[in-house]
Amino acid sequence: MAKIYRHLITGTHGCGKSTLSHRICSELKKNGYNAVVLSETARESPFPINQGQTVNSTLYIALKQAVKELEAIAYGYRHLVLDRGVLDSFVYSEATRQESISGLESGLLEAFKVWTGEYDDIFFVKSEGCDALQADGVRDTDRQFARRIEDLFERLLMENFGDRVRVLTYGDMWASGIRVGDGGKIYLDCERCYGLVL
Repeated sequence: MAKIYRHLITGTHGCGKSTLSHRICSELKKNGYNAVVLSETARESPFPINQGQTVNSTLYIALKQAVKELEAIAYGYRHLVLDRGVLDSFVYSEATRQESISGLESGLLEAFKVWTGEYDDIFFVKSEGCDALQADGVRDTDRQFARRIEDLFERLLMENFGDRVRVLTYGDMWASGIRVGDGGKIYLDCERCYGLVL
């Protein structure tokens, strides 16, 4: 079976993930690669999201993201550009709920850490340089909540994937050129591979 490449774009809401995902997919297509953007699943959730997220929300969003990836593979796409990954809903879960993570969530979280470890790229877009969150009827516009999410992402990514994480700020994301190398390897001019502070 031909290799499937998965390029994860992750970070808090409103930091430019969707824009970067579409820019990367466009460059892949221009270079002849069969690529697709897989949009986030939170907007499709029948359960509460943002600061009202529940256990059911977390499970639905994570599992639906996994299904989207599998469907894209079944449809023959070779490069999946992920506008959020299978771990993202667990970060929101930690930020919004006071009770301990459930046993089911804990087991799924560990499995999805392994899943994420198989991604070819992990791009963490930080909100630095983003002045305000744009209301769109779904996105939470509370800046403190968004910062908490970003801090939790930073910890999760560095504890589990360390120097594999490729970092851009919101400002970098707009300024960066994108190049596609052999096999569809993604190169961003402004990415930073520095140690994030835990």
